Amino acid sequence: MFFQIAGMSIEVKSDLPFSDTTFSPKFKAFEINAPLEENIVLHHRFEECRTMPIPDNRVYLKPPWAIYHQAGQWIYQWIKPEPPYENYFRTVVTDQEHSFLDIYNDDSVKEKFLKGGLTSLTMFPTDQILIGRILAYRNGCIMHSLGVSLDKRGLLFVGHSDAGKSTMAGIMKQGADILCDDRNIIRKKGKNYFVSGTWSHGDVPDVSPETVPLKGIFFLEKANANQVVPVTDKRYAFERLLACMIRPFETRDWWDNALDFLSGLCRQIPCWNLQFDTTGRAYDIIKGM
Repeated sequence: MFFQIAGMSIEVKSDLPFSDTTFSPKFKAFEINAPLEENIVLHHRFEECRTMPIPDNRVYLKPPWAIYHQAGQWIYQWIKPEPPYENYFRTVVTDQEHSFLDIYNDDSVKEKFLKGGLTSLTMFPTDQILIGRILAYRNGCIMHSLGVSLDKRGLLFVGHSDAGKSTMAGIMKQGADILCDDRNIIRKKGKNYFVSGTWSHGDVPDVSPETVPLKGIFFLEKANANQVVPVTDKRYAFERLLACMIRPFETRDWWDNALDFLSGLCRQIPCWNLQFDTTGRAYDIIKGM
């Protein structure tokens, strides 16, 4: 099975057969028939992993994850929340850039796979654990945000939980297409930045695989009025974006790439503080910009 996201495809393989109900219906919009040029391969295996990590190579331990780096490979173990941490549900072995993953699952996960209705392709709690690492090597990041396509212009409304992303989604649906109300991907291709929707939505189930040029970023602020105020302080914009960037397992190379990416984004894409109420009048202001 193939799924598209942010100009990449994710090819999902399994030792067990797929059914029409293996994955949640939210993935249907992202399903494609063939791989794209950038293709990530996930192979679900239901057997014991023979590539076991060396304890001295552990670089991270915090339930639910123990992570190891050895011989050019990353090894993830999804561990139980209490000692001994050697008890784990699965082991994931991947290359340096996370382009090919062997995911070894135990019997409890096998039962979950056969039951169907999976809400992540990896069968992790969320796919952003994988995608966040992939984007570190591909000029991109995941942003905690509402993304919309308004007249084929990509707009991001950035904020943490309770910032008003779902409310703003309802406002923007007057004339814009919702990409995702909670997790969107920003990537740089050539000299331009693009925004793409993901299947990791919040309260609003509308999701889209569409990729559109990113033309503006709005920092959400609930208020009793509606206005946009340009952000001229690039450091302020950088700090606001950094606070809302989704962070996978953080390594030095990930931080180097992420900080460079956000610095370039702030310099090129205009940002505004958006004060808004629930009347919906903010749409007209944004539409007219």
